[in-house]
Amino acid sequence: MSVNITKNIPVWCLLILSASACAEGMLDVKPYVSTNIIYDDNVFRFSSPDQAKTTFGSSATSDVMKRVDLGINVNLRLSRQLLTLSSSINESRYNRFDILDNTGRSNSLVWNWRLGNDVYGELSASESQSIAGFTEIRSAVKNLRTFSRGRASINWTFQPSWTLQAVREVAKIENDQSNFKGTDRKDDIYDAGIRYQNPAGTQLGLDFQVTESSFPNRTGFAQFFFGDENTEKELIATAAWLPTPKTRISTRLSQVNLEYKNLPQRDFNGFSQRWSLDQTLSGKTSVNLTAYQEISPVDDVLSTYVKTKGVSISPTWNFSSKITLRAGLGYEDRDYLGSAGFFANQSDRRNDESELASLSLMYVPIDKLLVQLQYQGEKRSSNIRGLDYQFNMVNFLLRYDY
Repeated sequence: MSVNITKNIPVWCLLILSASACAEGMLDVKPYVSTNIIYDDNVFRFSSPDQAKTTFGSSATSDVMKRVDLGINVNLRLSRQLLTLSSSINESRYNRFDILDNTGRSNSLVWNWRLGNDVYGELSASESQSIAGFTEIRSAVKNLRTFSRGRASINWTFQPSWTLQAVREVAKIENDQSNFKGTDRKDDIYDAGIRYQNPAGTQLGLDFQVTESSFPNRTGFAQFFFGDENTEKELIATAAWLPTPKTRISTRLSQVNLEYKNLPQRDFNGFSQRWSLDQTLSGKTSVNLTAYQEISPVDDVLSTYVKTKGVSISPTWNFSSKITLRAGLGYEDRDYLGSAGFFANQSDRRNDESELASLSLMYVPIDKLLVQLQYQGEKRSSNIRGLDYQFNMVNFLLRYDY
């Protein structure tokens, strides 16, 4: 493990540890360490060994990555106020593709505040840095991506079952590689809504959300066809119902309106929906069924939004208080919209289909130790040559919380 980890742990984390004796009963400090060994048989999501050979001069696509995380979680309670601080740093090392070796980090500070019994909210700030994935970019480079977010919210429970909410967020995504600077993005998010919840567990919600996005480094061809500013307006309805103590049905429905500054021909209206059923089958088994159709932005390809339709099933078996097995199967269809008119016929634009599978076994021999073995796989087919791929990944994790 490199000494860079200890050098990069924020000094204030050590100061908080030393101050814990001065605030006994109010301060909860929980350091942790974890290590991962990950085998991935197609790291860059190449469509074939020939594509890998063209890029690297070798048809090898697999690698083993070792990762070590050091982190700390701190909770400070002052009367009815709760401050939560989280900080971690990690190092990843690859056996074959050592160009991907990297150091990542994550820091966040959250103040959950409360005034009286009916008014409460959150003030938070976070920043994380990690290597960008290769699902879309098909480029064998190490691009460190920094994600930062600031959030402020206020809630007012004006009746026992009714709550008004307002949220303001600012989020930024920044890439360190010049080739990806065009996808740097800033989102200004405004949200206001009302929620209802009764003692039986029925929940209803209605929100109106506006997201103003800007791409400060988008120039040339991309700026001409896709613009550098757009606004997404979303009217969102949510609901949850418990018809029996062992059954929960939930949904999220939204009308999405995308508007592009100076490019009205690219404006788009769509409908998103997600339905979930959570069923407890016995004291040790449960299952989740989900179906969805969603509109979302895509930043790493020449498309500004994608319609995703999918279904999934995720059963869980709790064999004992120490052993849990989770599985997942899914199917996804992704229709890439907003392709700047490159395709004369709608049937010619990019469409991907994915078959997904996952399996994880978690073992907690003692309260502070987690041992996990996880498998994840995907087979994607595409109507655009060179964009299909298949991968299998196995992850072995050990985590100890002090």
